[in-house]
Amino acid sequence: MNYIEIAVKEPRNRGFMIDRKDLASYIKTEEPLYRSMYMYDEVGKAQIEKAGSVGDFYGPRWIDRVVIDIDKGDNSNEETLRQAMACIFALGEHGVIPHKSIQPFFSGSGYHLLLPNTVFNFEASPELPYIVRKTMVELLPGIDDMVYIRSAIYRVPHTKNLKTNLYKVPLTIQEIETLKPNEILDIAKTPRLEFAYHSLVGEGELEDLIVKEMPRIAELRPVTENTKVVPCVQRMLTLGPQSGSRNNTVMRIASHFRRHGVPSEYAKVSLLHWNDNNMDEGALLNRIEQTYNKGYQYSCKDKLMAQHCQTRCIFFKRKDYLIDILTIDNLQEEFHNRMTTDFSGRTINLSSMLGLPKHIDATIYPGELVTIFGPTGSSKTTLAQNLALGVDFANDKIVKEWQIPTLFISLELSAWYMHRRHMQIVAKCNKEEINENYDIIFRKHKDELSHVSIQTISPTIEQIKDKIRELNPAVVIVDYIDLVETPPHVRGEYEQIKHISHSLSNMAVNFDVIIIQISQVSRDYSRNEVLDLYAGKGSGAIENASRKVLGLNGQADENIKTISMYKNTDGELFDTQLEWRPSFRLRRIND
Repeated sequence: MNYIEIAVKEPRNRGFMIDRKDLASYIKTEEPLYRSMYMYDEVGKAQIEKAGSVGDFYGPRWIDRVVIDIDKGDNSNEETLRQAMACIFALGEHGVIPHKSIQPFFSGSGYHLLLPNTVFNFEASPELPYIVRKTMVELLPGIDDMVYIRSAIYRVPHTKNLKTNLYKVPLTIQEIETLKPNEILDIAKTPRLEFAYHSLVGEGELEDLIVKEMPRIAELRPVTENTKVVPCVQRMLTLGPQSGSRNNTVMRIASHFRRHGVPSEYAKVSLLHWNDNNMDEGALLNRIEQTYNKGYQYSCKDKLMAQHCQTRCIFFKRKDYLIDILTIDNLQEEFHNRMTTDFSGRTINLSSMLGLPKHIDATIYPGELVTIFGPTGSSKTTLAQNLALGVDFANDKIVKEWQIPTLFISLELSAWYMHRRHMQIVAKCNKEEINENYDIIFRKHKDELSHVSIQTISPTIEQIKDKIRELNPAVVIVDYIDLVETPPHVRGEYEQIKHISHSLSNMAVNFDVIIIQISQVSRDYSRNEVLDLYAGKGSGAIENASRKVLGLNGQADENIKTISMYKNTDGELFDTQLEWRPSFRLRRIND
């Protein structure tokens, strides 16, 4: 296992496999260089080179150095340094690790602590990333565990962090304990090539702390679950077998599987996993077969189903129309659920994406309708594409964690053209570069594009609902609403836009998704250089239906566009400037 993956200049330039001993020859102090956390053999090297990425490689991996990443994030330099010292102290407490087994680095913004694998003696295996990740989280709760995923990379020493213009430099533990943050930042202004490294040694001090128990079902990455379809059954699955109700619970879950067309064989596999040797296996299988053969079905009024009922369920309102009249207890329960819900992978944080001040709350949540309007040529569609692809406008990069499942209903631009623009944005290439290398670029960036589905046929409101039920996206973008079909009885531009906007708003609430609708400005504003909340076509209908309204101002022949938040029901207003570029990736211009 001698091969590592490297990325030169940018993390996205991946797929290059080299022998670890040759790494030093790739170091150029003025440009970033990254290496993979894990190492690979000849077979792994060949498969990764063929695929162009480690993301789809599931074979054995090995690890030579275990990196502990102390990310600066929103912390002060002082707090970040304190956290690094706390980690060093905690390592000593856990395994009495000598300082000779730890090599600290200033990463250019935060800190890395490097430990030799001989401290742990992790063995090569396909499951190694899970084992390392679980072990490190148990060892040091609260650390950044994303650095241990299968495809993790980290910055190579003596190379520059272009965000801070500082270098990743080695430090001694004594320097970590005695120097002030500003003194460390001064050291990091140069590569520190003269540093006298010591040999990192370990004698299995933490070997007994390795977490070897693997989950029966591995999780490769965070998964966005559909929590709105019969969450009562999902709750039963999560709770597992409960004494006194196990048999009845099995029948409700099996009935749910049957109604959704899941073959009994797969229902048995799932429920055997759920059972975890709790019930007698024969009794469990008998209950499943009985449910399938008899065709048992259970309604929302069933006692056990009602016990686990959730208001977010898409069937919730149908079971009793009186439930729409909410008591004070109902309201408090809904508010509690909202405040305690984990919205990971379901929101669009405009403040972070645009690099706005922290006091500005512009996060788009599920259940909200957002309108983007502007004159022709103001880059409305481009802005929506950038949001869908997780563009960090302030730092000019793609953030994979900001990408959420998206249904893009493009009624003006063709599918292939939208796809090419998406490739341009993620690869930061112009049209000619994509046309010449479209296959290579697609394979390289497929993972950054796969969360977006595109529909180009003009739909009705009901067809949009059907697509949401089918695909379960986290965000739906309708570009643009004038082209959505309306019923024959809805006549006139204003009434049509009102019908569409209010229907989309209701859809956002009922399906608990984000919906972004794109609209032109009204005729009165089409030549006006100043927009306001009432500039959208069908003014009155749009601002009433929308939770947030964004305006884009700028002409087609101008690269500088102004984005303004004209309505933000539960947050602040703002405006800033974006630069359009031939790659279609927008970049924020510092105010």
